[in-house]
Amino acid sequence: MSISANTSNQVAALKELYTGDDYMKDLVYKKNPLLALMPKDESPSGFAGKYIPVPLVFGTPQGRSATFSNAQGNQTAPQLSSFFVYRVSNYQLATITNELLEATKDNAGAFVDEAKLVMDTSFRNISNDLAHDLYSDGSGKRGALASIATGVIVLTQSGDIVNFEVGMSLVSYSVSGSTPTQSTGAAVGYIIAVNRSSGELTVSTSQGGAAATPSSWSTSFPNLAVEGDINFTANGLLTANTRKVSGLGSWIPVSAPVSSDSFWGVNRSSDVTRLAGVRFDGSSESIEEALIDGSSLVAREGGMPDMCFMSFASYAALEKSLGAKVQYVDVKHEEADIAFAGIRIHAPYGPITVIPDRNCPPQLAYLLQLDVWKLRSLGRAPHVLTYGMEGLEALRVGSADALEIRIGYYANLICSAPGWNCVISLSS
Repeated sequence: MSISANTSNQVAALKELYTGDDYMKDLVYKKNPLLALMPKDESPSGFAGKYIPVPLVFGTPQGRSATFSNAQGNQTAPQLSSFFVYRVSNYQLATITNELLEATKDNAGAFVDEAKLVMDTSFRNISNDLAHDLYSDGSGKRGALASIATGVIVLTQSGDIVNFEVGMSLVSYSVSGSTPTQSTGAAVGYIIAVNRSSGELTVSTSQGGAAATPSSWSTSFPNLAVEGDINFTANGLLTANTRKVSGLGSWIPVSAPVSSDSFWGVNRSSDVTRLAGVRFDGSSESIEEALIDGSSLVAREGGMPDMCFMSFASYAALEKSLGAKVQYVDVKHEEADIAFAGIRIHAPYGPITVIPDRNCPPQLAYLLQLDVWKLRSLGRAPHVLTYGMEGLEALRVGSADALEIRIGYYANLICSAPGWNCVISLSS
C-alpha cells in the first residue's frame, strides 16, 4: 500500500535512519578505530560556553629540605597551566533533488531508499575527515607534494594517499612561522584521479576537467589542504586561529615545543614532556622493541598507556616480526556493537593493545592512556544539524531545484595529562 507523502514526512522518514546508534556504528566508527574508541562527551552541554579550560599540574610545590630554614626559604607554588581549548566547526552538505521528491511523493519509503545513498556517503566523508583530524596538528594539512607535472602530484609520503578523494578542492601553501602563505594568483586544484598504489594524485583547474597544474602550484608551496580548512591570516596556524580539531599531532607533537611555543595559551617549553607528551625515536629498533622502550619512558613519567595506534604497514611489520609470539585480542566499543582486532604487547604497567588505523601517519605510533583523553562536542560528532525546530530540517537551495541537508559538528579534542602519552618514530 502506498503512503501519501510530502516534503516534510519524506525527510522525516529519512531522519529515522540517522538518530540511533546504527548509523554511528556503520558510517562513523566502523573503519575508524581511534575515533570509535576515543572517550567522548557528546551531551548537549558537552562543549558549552566559549571554551573548555583544561587545568594541568605539571610541577609539585617546592619547600622541602632536611634543614627547616632551607625548606621555609625555598617554597614555591605548584606549577599550574590551563589550556583554554575552543571548539571548531565542520560541515558536510547533502543535496537531494526536487525531482527525486516529486518522483517519490506517493511513497516515502521509495524516497528513503533513493536518498539513503546520498546521506550515507555524506556521513562517511565527514566522519573520515574527523578521523583524520584526530591524528593531525589542527592545521588542516592532508599531505605534501614532492613533485608536480601536468597536474600529476607525487606525495612526499605515499601513505598520505588515504587522505585524498576524487572531487576534493585543494589549495597549496607554504608556512613561515605560524603564517600559511600562498603564491600570488594561486588557483584551486580539483582532484580528478587518485592512484592509491603509487601515492599519486591528478588535479585539474576545474571540477572534472582535464589534468593540469593549477596556477602557481610548485614545490615552493608543497602543503596540500582542502579549500576552506586553512586560515590564511597572520598567525593562522596558532591554535586560537586554526579551523580543524587539535589532534594527537598537536597534543603530542613529533618535534618538542620550542621557547616560542603557544598551544591554547600555554608555552609548553617549560616542561615539554609533562605538557606536550613523550617522544621516542625507535627508528633504529624493531617495532616491538620501540613500543617497549617507549612505554617504559611513559611509565617513568607515571603514565599507564593501554592502547597503541599505528598505520597498517607498521602493524603488518610488527605482526611479521612477532611470528609465533603474536597474541591477538579484540577490543569492543562500550556502546556501539563493534569490535577491532589488535595485537597485545606487554609493557611495564600491563598489556597494551596495538590497533591498525588507516588514518595514522606513516612510520609513527601513538601510545595512549585513553582515560586522559576526551572528544568533546555539542551533540554527536557528526550529526544532522537542525535550526530552530525539533527534528531533521531540509533547506531549500536558492540556486538549484533541490533541498539541502546539513551534517556537521562543533567539537575539539582535549587531554588532561599529555605526559602520560607517547609518539614513537618507527623503522617501517
